[in-house]
Amino acid sequence: MKKYIKILLTYILLITGLFGASQEQIVKVGLGYSGRSYDPHRHTDSSTLAITKQIYNNLFILNSKNEIEGELAQNYLIKNNMVEIELKKNIFFQDGEELNSEIVKKSLERNKTIPVTKVLVDPIEKIEIVDKYRLKIKYTTNVDILLHNLTHSSMAIVKEDSQNKLVGTGPFKLLDWGTGQKVILGKNPSYFKGAPKVDKLEFLTIPEAPNRYIALETNEIQIAYDISAIDVKAFKDSKDLKIINELSYGTDFLSINTDKAPLSDKNLRRAIGYALNKDAINEAIFENTSKVANSIITPNTFGYSSKEEKEYNLEKAKEIMANYKTPIKIELWIYEDTSKYQMAQIIQANLKEIGIDVSIQTLELSSFLQLTAQGKHDALIGLWYTSTGDADYGYYPLLHNNSRGGVGNRSFYNNEQVNKLLDEARKESSKEKRKEKYEKIQKIIEDEKPIIPIVYKMYNIGINKNVKGFKFNPNGNHVLENIGY
Repeated sequence: MKKYIKILLTYILLITGLFGASQEQIVKVGLGYSGRSYDPHRHTDSSTLAITKQIYNNLFILNSKNEIEGELAQNYLIKNNMVEIELKKNIFFQDGEELNSEIVKKSLERNKTIPVTKVLVDPIEKIEIVDKYRLKIKYTTNVDILLHNLTHSSMAIVKEDSQNKLVGTGPFKLLDWGTGQKVILGKNPSYFKGAPKVDKLEFLTIPEAPNRYIALETNEIQIAYDISAIDVKAFKDSKDLKIINELSYGTDFLSINTDKAPLSDKNLRRAIGYALNKDAINEAIFENTSKVANSIITPNTFGYSSKEEKEYNLEKAKEIMANYKTPIKIELWIYEDTSKYQMAQIIQANLKEIGIDVSIQTLELSSFLQLTAQGKHDALIGLWYTSTGDADYGYYPLLHNNSRGGVGNRSFYNNEQVNKLLDEARKESSKEKRKEKYEKIQKIIEDEKPIIPIVYKMYNIGINKNVKGFKFNPNGNHVLENIGY
């Protein structure tokens, strides 16, 4: 009898060990592109920042009304071209060190040494330490620009640990980056807003949009970014999946290299603008789920000016092209993306009608960014997020002569009036007068067309209905700190 009881107890313990232990909770997220690095200061692409947003925090964030709120900052005071910031106390980095003014100063000054994010800290003239939790930032621009720039995910506060690896204060810490194809984050139990509900986040690179949808449908992943417009319809009848469809801060556009003849001729660029059928692009590629763009910056961005008239006018385009010897041959560069290729094909067909022969060149993303920064292209299809919610970060990097190349101005556009208006807008204290200057800039760009906006990017995000706590962010760096089942 004793032997029987012993065997029974052993069996019960075995079953308990197999099935009674709490299972690790993991949420898997499908991305179209791999993150490039866990260093948020060195890369501003959406895939990188979608991941790093979960590791690091900012001094400030934007709320749903595009208003500034403190994240690591407890409060702030503006006086005499200085912002005095008081940090929240008892916030710890993932290596155990407490957040303090010295670390914040060092992190912001690090941005100044990195070209791609230097434009975001240009408004900062000097940083002074007041005490352990307070610092003063002297600024040279309108203070709204500075505060909005500080919300950009590439302005996250970072520090180096004892092994010279970056750590943050965020809800998750890096466990494995690898090549970026599969990134694993583990929860930070001492996160100052409360420990995450899930144990791990995994970001998986699934380049093809149909495959991301299939992976979501089969529960291989629980969240899928950039669901294609064709697949959106499938969510309507799904019992297990839901779709988020929201306007981002992003605009898809055609950027024309104004340094290269004959594209340096603004009349030729005007003809291209008239020949582009944006409605056809929206219908054929996005099934009319996007919105045709009339500006580089989106309608939910401060500084946007509305304009209703349609630009497409094939007859006007042909009238201008009568002054040129055709065919004119140009290369249109894109990075590997199905929708970009489809856009390029429609643009190719549109321009053929006016005597411009377009050859499409598809590059891997890192090569695309490197070579277009050097001006090797004739034209490109790009996507820019005015992630700060302020027009300065939409117009200044893309249009100012100081930003030519890798910072953002890949049209290599240089217009003295635009440069002057952008510089003046940075120093203008009145919001209304700033907006007037941006409206003037928009009109000049509409006329000279170094960049031709095509559609505003709508976010299609697929989510398993069992997943709760997803927080949409129009800059693309969605907040997953409260994600759970």
